[in-house]
Amino acid sequence: MSSILHFGTDKRAGRFPAVTLALIAVNVVVYAWMMSVGRTHAIDSLGLFSHKPSLSSIISSMFTHAGFLHLGWNMLFLLAFGPRVESTLGRVGYAFFYLGSGVAAALLHVFVITRLLPGTAQFPMVGASGAIAGILGVYAIRFYKAEVLGVPAIFILSGWFLQQLYVGAASLRDPASGGVAYWSHIGGMVFGMVVAAITKMGLEASKEYLITDARAHANRGHTGGAIANLQALIARDPENAEAHANLARLYAEKQEPEQAAEHFRRSIEIYLSRGQRDKAALRYDEMRALCGRAELDLRTEYQIARYLMETCCHKPAVQLFRSISQNHPGTPEGEVALMKAGDISLECLREPTRAVACYERFLREYPHSSYRATVEKALAEAKKQIG
Repeated sequence: MSSILHFGTDKRAGRFPAVTLALIAVNVVVYAWMMSVGRTHAIDSLGLFSHKPSLSSIISSMFTHAGFLHLGWNMLFLLAFGPRVESTLGRVGYAFFYLGSGVAAALLHVFVITRLLPGTAQFPMVGASGAIAGILGVYAIRFYKAEVLGVPAIFILSGWFLQQLYVGAASLRDPASGGVAYWSHIGGMVFGMVVAAITKMGLEASKEYLITDARAHANRGHTGGAIANLQALIARDPENAEAHANLARLYAEKQEPEQAAEHFRRSIEIYLSRGQRDKAALRYDEMRALCGRAELDLRTEYQIARYLMETCCHKPAVQLFRSISQNHPGTPEGEVALMKAGDISLECLREPTRAVACYERFLREYPHSSYRATVEKALAEAKKQIG
């Protein structure tokens, strides 16, 4: 059953994390420079002082670290969580997001220090942890079921965030307990979660995990579980053509052709509404193969027949045009379909006998058609070819 579901997930998940590695490289280079000129001097020059903040000092502080362990832990977290967020946001978006997270983290830090802890304003803030906290915020929402050390990320990152809130609140009561920019971490992570919420990453994550769960159920032969996952996905995303097609395949596997045909029809309609006639035609072929004599509505069938004709799929086009003419006599679509079946038979398939049958039937059923003269001419040509 594993071959039934044809879903993919995030196709960019394995792309090379160029921006993440570049950020790590910049932080390492800056730290090496700090060691060459003197750490204290470098921190005084590049750190963020809450009593005199500036955009330049906010940016420079994001690439400055107080020691090797400080740098190492931050870069470890950046390497662990950054690549997947980079693949989600894209390289340019990720770069701007990283800087935005750092700025948001710094602004909350400055606000808390200047309004609530003014006695500590003379101490510089340095480190990439605020910007990295933004990455954690996105990760917690977009990849909430991804496991970190065997535990879902949402639990670990939620625990870390609550810890920051606790120690951040404690620092307000006892400034001496500070030394770490907890409110920077809080600001960065909140910024990341807000961005994830605005861009509906949680919805995308839930859809992706429903797909993953459906595939896992199908691989284990649990058709019912796979169907439940896909139904939940469609409830969140009713216009998901692939979800409808996969659900149709599962119903066909369960020998429920009516349910299968219903979802095949919906998949085809969605593809056609998007102009993806090639995919609609493929789903139509699949529906006919798995659901017997299941039919579409007139206009949908006619669109697919036109696509088959335009892409030189002559035999299936003739079959579908003839089916339309037989099932929908007296309609404009049925009228044109019968004429097209004759034209394709004559001009493309070189089957004048079949063309004659179509044309003669056309003249009987549509004696007053505006296409009558054209059909009579084509009929004469078909008879001439027969001899």
